[in-house]
Amino acid sequence: MADSHKKNIAVIGRDEFTLGFRLAGIQKVFGNEDYRETIQELLDREDIGIVVADQRDLDELPERIRRSVDESVDPVVVPLSEEVESARLNDKIRRVIGADIT
Repeated sequence: MADSHKKNIAVIGRDEFTLGFRLAGIQKVFGNEDYRETIQELLDREDIGIVVADQRDLDELPERIRRSVDESVDPVVVPLSEEVESARLNDKIRRVIGADIT
């Protein structure tokens, strides 16, 4: 794959949420200030393939934005929480790759 077609991983959230990703070498890390605007900008970026976000922050978004986040497949938004919502994640994966992996 040519470098121009590679997509990046982005992480958005509070410092305690993003710290581990920073330590792992993820370079596209965004704080939760101006969260609504930032998540919408990330959904529109061509260089981002995956957005990792804290489920708590996503739950606080207005319904219209939350629907855009849920329906996005490029980039795909991966919500993380202490209680893993595997059914929701499986549904996103099914939409992205067109196959059920369970």
